Amino acid sequence: MSNDLNLPGPEVPVVDAERLLAEFGGNQEILDELRELFLEHAPPMYESILAAIETCNADVLGKDAHSFKGACATYGASRLSQVCKILELSAKAGDLDRCREVLDVFKQEYAAVCAQLQNVGVEH
Repeated sequence: MSNDLNLPGPEVPVVDAERLLAEFGGNQEILDELRELFLEHAPPMYESILAAIETCNADVLGKDAHSFKGACATYGASRLSQVCKILELSAKAGDLDRCREVLDVFKQEYAAVCAQLQNVGVEH
């Protein structure tokens, strides 16, 4: 289980755009739609996770981190997905101190993903 609780290293891309393009056959329209959906739905999930950490609500945190982990994985945001996994597992274990420890990393990774998604697939 300790391997599940390691923060992602620099070898893991913020957003794996190459995998996304390959997965969707280079279809720019699908990538644009997915990006818009992610950018629309991510902020409320992000805010809910922040609120759950702030209010020490491990149940909500575990559920929301699990959902957000899947959304991030689907869109190739592997680093943020890994941080969400740490939050999910820590919340389910009742380790809110660990959740607070990775809060800054969560915020940084979220900001990096949102910034990078603006450019995914726009280079032809």
